Amino acid sequence: MEFNYSALETVVVGKSVNAELPRLADKLEANRIFLFASNSLSRATNSFAELRDSLDERCIGLFDQIGAHTPREDVLTALASVKESDADLLVALGGGSIIDAAKAVQLALDQDVKTEDDLLEYAQHSDGSRGSKWGDFSLFTGGSKIRQIAVPTTLSGAEYSNNAGVLNSKNSAKEGYRGIDLCPQCIVYDPQLATHTPEWLWLSTAIRSLDHAIEGFCSNETTPFLDAHFIEAMKLFADSLPKVKTDSENLEARAENFQAVWLACCGLGTVSHGASHGIGYILGSYCSVPHGHTSCVMLPAVLQWNSNGFSQRQKNISDALGKPNLSASDAVKDLVSSLGLPTSLQEVGVKEEHLDEIAARAIKHPVVRRNPRSLTDAAQVREILQLAW
Repeated sequence: MEFNYSALETVVVGKSVNAELPRLADKLEANRIFLFASNSLSRATNSFAELRDSLDERCIGLFDQIGAHTPREDVLTALASVKESDADLLVALGGGSIIDAAKAVQLALDQDVKTEDDLLEYAQHSDGSRGSKWGDFSLFTGGSKIRQIAVPTTLSGAEYSNNAGVLNSKNSAKEGYRGIDLCPQCIVYDPQLATHTPEWLWLSTAIRSLDHAIEGFCSNETTPFLDAHFIEAMKLFADSLPKVKTDSENLEARAENFQAVWLACCGLGTVSHGASHGIGYILGSYCSVPHGHTSCVMLPAVLQWNSNGFSQRQKNISDALGKPNLSASDAVKDLVSSLGLPTSLQEVGVKEEHLDEIAARAIKHPVVRRNPRSLTDAAQVREILQLAW
């Protein structure tokens, strides 16, 4: 086996971002800090004002207009603002869309991207086609010109990958971008700040990271080293998520949620995921379903479809989730339902007349094609969608 560690250097759990961000900025010798933040966080909480005050004059810009799924036009607008600011550090406060936007801007700055066409040279599209510079790591000489600190307020795990997902709003399809050190240099997990996140978003993005752990564990490329992380992530999610559902102010449980994400995402970029992720990308871009909800709906269905031939792996999943008498599919669905989250495509607003198009798009996606139980045609994807209906 070969395991490549990312360029992530520091993870801080359970401390106030107001204290940790200035400390980390000092450590990184950053003097011109540009903030990316969700619109709701930047405008609706006193915590954000306190955070900006903690940075004092080092805070030289803010962009809070990143839409869901990181639209490409928003990335390009943000890029122009960061270039004008001459920032030396990016800080992303929010969920996966915000963190991915900062990654895409980081890539664009490092590669001197000036236009939309320049950016697309680095893209992998959802149909598997690629730009001329996709995956050419020889272009990345030395460290990036600028890095980011991530302050996640959801549990999607975007902070652990060197990939950024960007939405093509014109055809409702997702693009992927990657680089050697696009992941944050530092991560700060502040449970108190996370209490501002809507409950549905917090809990559903946790299922997204549970999906990382489960599909990683089911991957043909996993190893005992990774399996230990994945199983522990499942156990920690099963134990800590109900505690937050019961008491949203339980900061210890929220810190455990964050640590479960850390465990679940150790394999991002190392092992391939499967149909739950791949179909989820299509549901997000084509049907505007939040990625947390796509995992709530698709992970049980994919586990059910994959159950043939993977009985021992799936038994381990049930055991880790504390449901040894249930199938892996039912164990996940039981957890999702207990958290008050959707468990069917109908509940997330997908129309039956869209299923054939979803299947046709999904079977072209490279992640779907790497599902552990072979998927070779759209009719098989349609079977999975029917299980999730």
